[in-house]
Amino acid sequence: MVDAVGTEADKEALYDVHLACLPPDDLRTRFPSMTIRMMSAQTALRQRVNEPRQLDDLLEKVFSVGLVLTDVHRLPPSAGLSTYEVRVAGELGEPLLRYLRWFHYTVPEQTLVRLTAAPADLHGFLRACTDSGVRIERVRRVYAAPAALAES
Repeated sequence: MVDAVGTEADKEALYDVHLACLPPDDLRTRFPSMTIRMMSAQTALRQRVNEPRQLDDLLEKVFSVGLVLTDVHRLPPSAGLSTYEVRVAGELGEPLLRYLRWFHYTVPEQTLVRLTAAPADLHGFLRACTDSGVRIERVRRVYAAPAALAES
């Protein structure tokens, strides 16, 4: 039997938690390492690509019209094809969306909570959010907390 104490799963990490609204004040007191930032609405562009050039073409178009790129990530592969999501700041109008020619949807304004926590503490934070009626949009582990990095 392996002792699970001190495993990577037990160590603190930095998380980005996207919420539909501000968390309650009592959560700010319970989780003092939390920082809060309002995120403006964004437009997400998503498409399966057959070759990397398709993504390059979209990024060239995005930059050529002066859009602010906020995120690019690859979604889990499906049927051997890569699907990418590219997010830009603001809600784009129909003429610009036709020019870009990718499937799109609007990501509404959100609250970004950045939190350093162990998995159990993160679970407690997420539970407290849902118990107080705050909708969780997305949770992403950014990286292991600096103390955890120093130990490895």
